[in-house]
Amino acid sequence: MSFSRYIKLLVDASDEAEAADSAGIEDLVSAMLDGGVPDVELGAVLVALHARSPSVAYATAAHRAVAARVQQLRVPASPFRPLVFASYNSRRRTANLLPWLVLVLRRLGVPVLVHGNLGGVCSDSSAYLFRELGVMPSAKLTTVQTALEKDGLAFVPAGLLCPGLANLIALQARLGLRNWVYKLAALVDPFRGNGMRVIGIAQRRLRDIVEAVCCEERLDAIVFEGADDDAFVDPSRRPGIVAYAEGSRSVLFEPESSTLGWRFDLPKPGDVAATAQWISRAVAGDVPMPHPLVNQLACCLFASGYAADMNQAKAIAAMESGVLLAGKRPYEINVVHARPDAID
Repeated sequence: MSFSRYIKLLVDASDEAEAADSAGIEDLVSAMLDGGVPDVELGAVLVALHARSPSVAYATAAHRAVAARVQQLRVPASPFRPLVFASYNSRRRTANLLPWLVLVLRRLGVPVLVHGNLGGVCSDSSAYLFRELGVMPSAKLTTVQTALEKDGLAFVPAGLLCPGLANLIALQARLGLRNWVYKLAALVDPFRGNGMRVIGIAQRRLRDIVEAVCCEERLDAIVFEGADDDAFVDPSRRPGIVAYAEGSRSVLFEPESSTLGWRFDLPKPGDVAATAQWISRAVAGDVPMPHPLVNQLACCLFASGYAADMNQAKAIAAMESGVLLAGKRPYEINVVHARPDAID
């Protein structure tokens, strides 16, 4: 394989050229994942990817290469569909509230798989927080399966779920790059189409590309603008939230006006102990959750099959989130259910 050819394609070619050579791009990403690209060429490819966003054709081909190498898991015995969260963020401007969402879903009996990095520069990464909350990362696939069956929740290190992708993510961090490669992890479904992906992406261009891949590949996913590029919404303002079912798009929530903002006393980002304590109180219902997170919980309940429709999902989410403690009625907002059109 001529790696220099693909480096030139990434640097100079148009999206149309990439689309015409999508099979070759899939071969390139496959070689990268399998450790078959020499270090110099691999570094050059990652730098080239950092310099531009991918075309939809490139992202689709890359997704296919990753999907073929993800470890497969059995769907746990449950009446509800498992939800798959990818949490790889390394920078925080707000408290990491993803564990609250996951723990409430587990309490309701919805199976949840979270995958991400074990550590890194982010002091309150999901791995650290889950450890503080008593959820240990799984070291073996058999442990993952057991945790899903018995506890309804498993945290899986990226290196266990897809070693090649984990190596690429680690290398780009080592090079000081922040490109779209790690976003391929958000499209991972180890349940081979039986899981529902929950995908938060901050950058609009990358989010559009991921949505296009969901449509092209007929994937099932909930997609939104993620807080700090993670799989939960901004606690101060709810973004638009859309769902894909076999590639068909529907709007679950329209975005709130940017002039609105919910005010909650949240822990400071970076403080693992304080965040874990706050999440424990919120799960127990001692403090109410920000309304955007409650909206996301409703979407997860609907997408997993726990609720028959969004109205039921919103009511359950309000009861389970502690919102009623504040005497609020957070769901009297503009909600569009199963409307197959685009968000501005």
